[in-house]
Amino acid sequence: MQIPRSTFGTRNLSPKEALEAWRQAIDVVFDIRPRDSSVERFHAQVDMFLLGDICIGSAKGGAQYFDRSRRKIGRDMSDYYLLQFYLGGICSVREGGSARAMQSGDLFIVDAAQPLATATTDYSIMNLIVPRRLFAPLLRAPDEQSQRILPGNMPLVALLREHVCALYRQASVLSMEQVRGIIQPTLELAASAINSNVADKHAPSVNVALLAAIRRHIDDNLHDPELSPEKVAATFGISRRKLYYLFEFSEGFASYVQERRLRRCHEALIDPARRTASIAEIAKENGFTSTVSFSRAFRRAIGMTAREVRALAAQGEAAMGLDKRYRDEWAQWIVQMR
Repeated sequence: MQIPRSTFGTRNLSPKEALEAWRQAIDVVFDIRPRDSSVERFHAQVDMFLLGDICIGSAKGGAQYFDRSRRKIGRDMSDYYLLQFYLGGICSVREGGSARAMQSGDLFIVDAAQPLATATTDYSIMNLIVPRRLFAPLLRAPDEQSQRILPGNMPLVALLREHVCALYRQASVLSMEQVRGIIQPTLELAASAINSNVADKHAPSVNVALLAAIRRHIDDNLHDPELSPEKVAATFGISRRKLYYLFEFSEGFASYVQERRLRRCHEALIDPARRTASIAEIAKENGFTSTVSFSRAFRRAIGMTAREVRALAAQGEAAMGLDKRYRDEWAQWIVQMR
C-alpha cells in the first residue's frame, strides 16, 4: 500500500491568486498576510506525507506574517506540535517566545494549543507534525515549548534534522510496515533533542522519572477536587517541599494542575460527542467545584468564555464540512490530528 501524499502549489497562479489560494489552504493552522511588497512575487508550495499518526513534508513560500490567535485555537478540532526546520530564510518571533531570530538549520517548535505570532523572509522549511497525545508524554515540559528556537548546531537537533530530511526523501518508497516501525523512534529522537535543550539552570532540578510519574497520576485524577499537594506527595512518599521543587519548572504545582484541568475542559468543549454536556457538568467532572471560579480561570487562560469556545468549535466543524471537498488532503490531515 502506497504512503498517502498530498501536494499544493501556486506555480500556475498569478501572485494575487496565489496569495488567496495559500490563505485558504493554510487557514487550518495560521492566519497569514504578506510582508511589504512580497504580494507581487508571492508563491507557496507544500509536499506532505501521512506516515500513520504523523505528517512529514516540505514547504516553501514568500515572506509573510503567521498568526495563530486564541480565537483560532478556540475553533480548532486538532491538537498537535509542529516541529519546523528552517533550511532557508529567516523567521523571527513577534510576540512571546524566543527573542532570537531563527537561522538556517534551527528547530522551531509550534504548540497548536498556544498563540503564535511570527514573521518570515522567503523560506524553505521541513515540517514534522505530531499529535499531542503521542508526543507530550515524552517531553519534560510539554506545555512550555511554544515558540522555542533550538540552535541547529546542537548535536541532537542536527541529528533530528538529518533524520527528518532523510525520512522525507524516502517516504514515497516506504511500506506501511516500515512506517509503523519508524514512528516511535522518530518521536523519541525528537523528544530527546527537545529535552536535552532544557535551560541549564533547570536541568539539575528535574527528576525526570519521578516527575513523569507524578504528571501521569495528576492526569488520572483531575476529576478529584481534593487533588492536593499533600495528597500527591503522600502517594509518592516525598515531602511537599520536594513536590514543589519538582514543579518549579512548571510555575508551581497548583498552576500545573489547573492548566491540565482547563486543557481537559477545552478538549471536552470542542468535542462534538460532548455537545449535549453542560459547561457546569464538564467543569465538575474535571475537578472544579465552583462554576464561577471555573469560568473566571477559563477566560483568563484562554481569552474567551467556555460558551464562546464551544460556539466557535461548532462553527469550525460546520465550516470543515462545507469546505472539505475544496481542501487539500494535507490540510485535512492536520485538521484531524488529535
